Amino acid sequence: MIRVQRLFESSLATVDRVDHPPDVAHVDPPEEVSDRYTLNVMERGHFHVDHDGRTWTVDANALFVTIPGQINRYRHTHADSAPDDVCLAVGLSPLAYEELIAGASACLAARAPVLALSNRRAYLRHRLIWHLERHADTLTFDAIAGELLHATISDDRGHRFKTTQLSWYARRVDGARQTLDDDYASDHRLAHLARDAGMSPFHFARVFRELTGLPPHRYLLQRRLRAAANRLRGGASVTDACFAVGFSSLSHFIHAFRRQFGVVPSRFTAGSDTKSS
Repeated sequence: MIRVQRLFESSLATVDRVDHPPDVAHVDPPEEVSDRYTLNVMERGHFHVDHDGRTWTVDANALFVTIPGQINRYRHTHADSAPDDVCLAVGLSPLAYEELIAGASACLAARAPVLALSNRRAYLRHRLIWHLERHADTLTFDAIAGELLHATISDDRGHRFKTTQLSWYARRVDGARQTLDDDYASDHRLAHLARDAGMSPFHFARVFRELTGLPPHRYLLQRRLRAAANRLRGGASVTDACFAVGFSSLSHFIHAFRRQFGVVPSRFTAGSDTKSS
């Protein structure tokens, strides 16, 4: 028997914890058909997936992907007791399918059903579990779902960090992200962010980009643009929004805003922020 506990739900994504009641006998069915897009990481334990004549092991080092219509067989190694694996399933809602229209659905189909965790995917697994333990807000989980989607369809390869090393990097990158999120209007310098993280500037920049998918300056730029969009929605003028969020040049702000949202700030409305870069 499978037990599903809904931990988070928004218009864009859901997060479910999937496990097995310890007092109920479990029998693996011959096959199961997926009915939605999900990105799954293991909180603990492991299980096996049979798909299209191949077998994968899903554990803490793997990402399990499902797409509608996918046929799998799930197998557990257990004797008389129920399996003890716990899976965190990040589901994409119909509203999130706009992300898939641009070609991500084909990429997800190519990745399914199992792929290894890159450093960025492992970081997002760490981030998901950490924020679930602290009951983070909707924006945080929506952002993690979006980041996990993009990390899944990207072809990240390279040397994997050890678990302890990843944890160390994750705490410092998260600290830098918090600084940029909370104080986006200030003039941040790479050397200062790196010093606070306990790394050299270029090493910090490389690790930040590998784990978040963006270099620090692009991360800050996008944070400022989102803040500016919120101010414009609230009735602020283009000039006020520009300088309030940390831009020093009105022309740079207009160019960056149009590139991000597909419209100049003076013509931006609440329904205009459908394009991102």
